[in-house]
Amino acid sequence: MPRRGAKITVVGVGAVGACIAYTLATGGLATELALIDADHRRAEGQAMDLGDAMAHLRPVHIYASDYADSAGSSIVILAAGAPRAPGQSRLDLARQNLAILKETFPRVLRYSPDAIFLIVTNPVDIITYAATRLADMGDERVLGTGTVLDTSRFRRLLSRHVRVDPRNVHAYVVGEHGDSLLALWSRVSVAGYGLDEYCREMGLPPVDRQEILARVTRAGAEIITRKGATQFGVSIATARIVEAILRNERSVLTVSGLVEGVYGVEGPNCFSLPSLVDGGGRRRTLLLDLAPDELEALKRSAGLLKEIHKEVGLA
Repeated sequence: MPRRGAKITVVGVGAVGACIAYTLATGGLATELALIDADHRRAEGQAMDLGDAMAHLRPVHIYASDYADSAGSSIVILAAGAPRAPGQSRLDLARQNLAILKETFPRVLRYSPDAIFLIVTNPVDIITYAATRLADMGDERVLGTGTVLDTSRFRRLLSRHVRVDPRNVHAYVVGEHGDSLLALWSRVSVAGYGLDEYCREMGLPPVDRQEILARVTRAGAEIITRKGATQFGVSIATARIVEAILRNERSVLTVSGLVEGVYGVEGPNCFSLPSLVDGGGRRRTLLLDLAPDELEALKRSAGLLKEIHKEVGLA
C-alpha cells in the first residue's frame, strides 16, 4: 500500500543531499523532512532556506534534526560522504566514505529500524554492500541508487538519435555505477521495435554504440570537472526511487542491491540489475537473457567490485 504522510530523513545535506531534499519537497513526496548533517548549522540553514518556499508548495514540515528526531522515518536517504575528487581513486573514496557510513548508518537504524534505506553516497555499490553487512534485516530494505542515473543518461542519448520521447525508449545500464558499467544493447527497444529495426524503419543511421557508451560512462566525471559535483540528475533519480516506494508502484528500476548466485557471478555482491521496486523496497531482481558479451562484461564488473571489497575489508 502507498505510504501516506511519509517521514523522510536525509543524512548529509551538502551539495547532493540538499538538492535531494529540495527535489523531494517540491515534488510533494513527503509530509516531513528531517535533515541531518555533521555540521548542524548547515542543516539548519538548508531547512530554513527550503522552509521559505513552503507557502508556494504542498505542506511539508522541514527541520534540522538530530538522530533521535529522525525516529519513525519511512525512508532514510544516506547521502553523507565526500564527493570523488578529480584524480581520486575509487578505492580511496570507498575507504573515506565507508568510515562515514559506519558512523551514521547504525544511528539512523537504531531510531528507524523499519525504514527503507536508500544509499546515494559513492561509490554507491560498495557503500550499499557495506550497509547490507551492517544491517540485520532483509536485503529488500537496503538499496542504492545504482545505475538509475546512468540508465536515464543512456535513454536520453538514444532518444536524441532516434528522435522520440525518452519515455518511449526502453533500455538499461547495469553492473557497477562506475567505469565498468555496461549497456544492455540486446534489450533496447523503441516503441516495440528493436533499436536497429527502428533505425531502418525510420531511415536513420545506425547508432554509434561505442560513442554513446563512452558518453554515458564519462558523464559524471565531465560534470565534476566543470562544476565540482553532480546534483540535479542524481537528485531526480533518487526522487524517482522514493516515489516508486511511497506509491507502491512496482516500477522496474536499475537500483543497486544484494546479488548472489545469478549469471554465474560469485557473491555476495551489490550492483545494479533491473528490479521491481515497491512499498517494500527492492522486491525482486529481473533476470534477462543477456548476449554472451554482455554476460562477460557483467562478470568483469562484479569482479572489480569484489576486488574493492577485499581491499577495504568487506570480503
